[in-house]
Amino acid sequence: MNSKGTILIVEDEFIVANDLRLMLQKAGYLICGIAASVVQARALIEKHHPDWVLLDIILKGDHTGIDLGKELMVKKIPFLYISANTNHRTLEAAKQTQPYGFLVKPFREKDLFVMLDIARYKHQTENVRLQREAAVKADANYLDNIIGTSPRTKELTEQIKIVAPSDTSVLISGESGTGKELVAQCIHKLSTRANRPMVVVNCAALPLSLIETELFGHEKGAFTGATQKRTGRFEQADKGTIFLDEIGEMPPDAQVKLLRVLQEKEIERVGGESPVKVDVRIIAATNRHLEKEVAEGRFRLDLYYRLSIFPLELPPLRSRKEDIHALAYHFLRKYAQKNNLPVETISEHAMQTLMTYDWPGNIRELEHVIERHVLLSTGNAIDVIDMPSALMRETETFQSGKMKTMEEVEREHIINALKAGKGKVSGPGGAAELLGMPAQTLYSRMKKLGIKQTFKG
Repeated sequence: MNSKGTILIVEDEFIVANDLRLMLQKAGYLICGIAASVVQARALIEKHHPDWVLLDIILKGDHTGIDLGKELMVKKIPFLYISANTNHRTLEAAKQTQPYGFLVKPFREKDLFVMLDIARYKHQTENVRLQREAAVKADANYLDNIIGTSPRTKELTEQIKIVAPSDTSVLISGESGTGKELVAQCIHKLSTRANRPMVVVNCAALPLSLIETELFGHEKGAFTGATQKRTGRFEQADKGTIFLDEIGEMPPDAQVKLLRVLQEKEIERVGGESPVKVDVRIIAATNRHLEKEVAEGRFRLDLYYRLSIFPLELPPLRSRKEDIHALAYHFLRKYAQKNNLPVETISEHAMQTLMTYDWPGNIRELEHVIERHVLLSTGNAIDVIDMPSALMRETETFQSGKMKTMEEVEREHIINALKAGKGKVSGPGGAAELLGMPAQTLYSRMKKLGIKQTFKG
């Protein structure tokens, strides 16, 4: 299709229509047809979907150009009138159909192109305005899924608005159940790639032997059992977004290949002879502390820097308890409607139980609790929330200040490992091996926590 677009000419005088066709083709437009009546024009519009329509008012048949103009306005196809009729009533009727211009016959070639240029500019400006309005509406729609009004939640939604329109890589960190995939979906839906796919990959669920072929695909015959070509997740996400969940679980070999994708914007299928270009935005998520993983040699520093250009840290629910009320009612409405149940409210006593619990499973755990109690409710209210007693005791211990700090827990765990290893830090059967960490890292932790190697075998 020509870059200036296609035009349908609706004109019942053949000489005028043909002159218009020659002028427009000379200027670089593509003419998709000439119609002498509204009936003919409708058929051509249905077949060719023109970018513009040049429309005479007086036409053959029972319908006028103004009748067709009303239809074009509804279909949102831009058009201009060309007519010798300058009657005031006709002009007023034509104006109601919102044309992009009105050219009076006879006209000069120069007048035609000036009018078209103005019309195209007005149309482009209007499209930009409509896109902005749609983006604002999309903001409201998709960000409505981020429930809560706490300062940390408001800060999160503002950060999403900032990063979403760009192609910047985003690293979302947070405990399990804090809503990392929901945030990734919001970023994708508010981006310029919203109409393209978002492909979700759970890195923790990929078998080691299949990671490369899953992510990058393979050619037919690449290995035993490869009976046909397979398109990998990155190619499936081309022009869209790939969401790499649990990125901290990715093994070192796959990390090297992912780094190359980020640097070169291309992938290599297993068994392929040449690289394949891909245009993919990467959003990654982890519930691990990747800085610690880097320090302990389990995650590449260069890949970490590439992924964390724009880091987003999702707060645990216990640090945004002012959002629990809104979240609880959101899930109540969701599951009451889903199960066609009359539950509408949560009693003050039940809400107090929700507010005092520590939510180690975060928003996901709250959702499951509300879903269960909606199903158990016999009236229009959830009167009592029954939490597992062991978990409630842990919460009460935490709130009373009796729970050990993370350093105390870690210190005790290392001492127990040293005892089990009979004082050995490194080597077979040593504490480092038992704890699954490099010996040098364990020595560093012991020094920080003030643990001396006093357990002799």
